[in-house]
Amino acid sequence: MFKYFYKGKFILLILSSVLIALLFGCGTVDKMEFYGDTKSTELSEEVNGISLGVTEDKVKEVLGKPDFIEKSEDKMFTNLIYGRDQEEPEIELQVSNGKVNRYFFYSDKYSAIKGITKGDSKKDIIKKYGESYYQRDETGLKIMGYFDKKRKVNIEFSLADHVKGIMVSKID
Repeated sequence: MFKYFYKGKFILLILSSVLIALLFGCGTVDKMEFYGDTKSTELSEEVNGISLGVTEDKVKEVLGKPDFIEKSEDKMFTNLIYGRDQEEPEIELQVSNGKVNRYFFYSDKYSAIKGITKGDSKKDIIKKYGESYYQRDETGLKIMGYFDKKRKVNIEFSLADHVKGIMVSKID
């Protein structure tokens, strides 16, 4: 009888551990949870003449035809992907209602308007953007971000030991 009790307790312990790991182990926190506690930083972000709110046609005029196009399953947005590797693109722009609402870049070919690019350090980011940032974890990377509350823009830098990628998005 006790062997079944201990076996059941062991299985319950394993299942509980897996559930806790799934709920808390990822360390992912939504950036908007930091909005109220983070001071606003002026962000007038664009990359290679492309800024949030420009049309899909303007993107294609400036950057050319995308190497890949992905439509979301619900057809709410389209990703225009530039670069040879779809899984690790140079730049990816998310277009919704015909306008750019978010873009990511993962290549040192592109930089944020203040000059931060892939390979720069956290210290470089603070020097250019200041001390009013938040930090969070997402999928094993450290994320450092800034909000421009007036323009309703957010910029996030994914960091390992240096900048791995940069995301600029509208805040709804």
